[in-house]
Amino acid sequence: MRALVYAGPGRMELTDVEEPALRGPDDVKVRIAMTGICGTDHKILAGKLDVAGKGTVLGHEGVGTVVETGDAVTRVKPGDRVVINPTQSCGTCRNCRLGAYCYCLHFDDHQVGFTLAGTFAEYYVGTAQYLYPIPDGMSWQVASLIEPLGCSLNSVLKSGLQPHETVLVIGSGAIGLLCQSIARRLGRLTVATEPNAFRRTFAAGVAHHALHPGELTPETIARLTDGKGFDVVIDAVGNQLTTALDAVAKGGRVVPMGYDDTYRAEIAPTRLIDAGLSIVAAVPLHDAIGPALDFSGRLPELARMVTTEVDMADFRDAFASTMGIDPRTGRKAEITSVKAVIRS
Repeated sequence: MRALVYAGPGRMELTDVEEPALRGPDDVKVRIAMTGICGTDHKILAGKLDVAGKGTVLGHEGVGTVVETGDAVTRVKPGDRVVINPTQSCGTCRNCRLGAYCYCLHFDDHQVGFTLAGTFAEYYVGTAQYLYPIPDGMSWQVASLIEPLGCSLNSVLKSGLQPHETVLVIGSGAIGLLCQSIARRLGRLTVATEPNAFRRTFAAGVAHHALHPGELTPETIARLTDGKGFDVVIDAVGNQLTTALDAVAKGGRVVPMGYDDTYRAEIAPTRLIDAGLSIVAAVPLHDAIGPALDFSGRLPELARMVTTEVDMADFRDAFASTMGIDPRTGRKAEITSVKAVIRS
């Protein structure tokens, strides 16, 4: 079968790999319909995130149709459309036995699209417990957003956002936009930043205000927040912690959500103490899919967030449209998409 495979730092290749087969009675085989490109996939291709094993099939925001099940599977059946939960665990270590599955002591060995075969492929095989039926009437495109929606929903909820509070979301890629959608419905004021004009225009239809980062001056922050600063700041880029700390109010919370292994920031602990600031990094959740499916009906903008669909053979075009770098040349490219998916 065709698949997109990790070929070393900063490299991804379309190649033929062996089609996976059921390995045990709890396994399910899924014919992948499409897989969303995640920010972590961007970082892998850009050489900024070293989490995948060479030769591993990449992709973890997959949705598809069940084609075969093991003898012990009762939750799903052939013909069912499903979302795949890529955040898996060993189930037997001390943390898993305590219910802290997202802090599995062997977590890195159980992540779809990083160390386990992912969903940038024609077929995927995994255990039934990590599959969630897609509601009738939900499109493949919206279903492909459920996994990142779950991550975003959990991050906003972990921030402790209250109805009277203000939120700044730094970055308006897919994760940033999902955080904005959620925050607008849970908080008083949601402000977005984004340097790319295409995405900033999209964010203007989601958040209350969408600004270029250069417009996020102390004067603007004071005007929008009655001189207080933002109660919650979410860094959806992964390298904006310093900016987030400059914008957050006393007693506020900063949520670092984007991934960038190359980024470092200096923090003065006394400032955190004096201003009563919290950095909320404990945002992983083992079951992000279930809550996201329940919440998705409140977000009609999900239906227009997938703006690029390509076949696997054209994966470089999809990456270029969303990450702003042409994988073929390494040169800057214009961002022309909010969310891209790859059809299998």
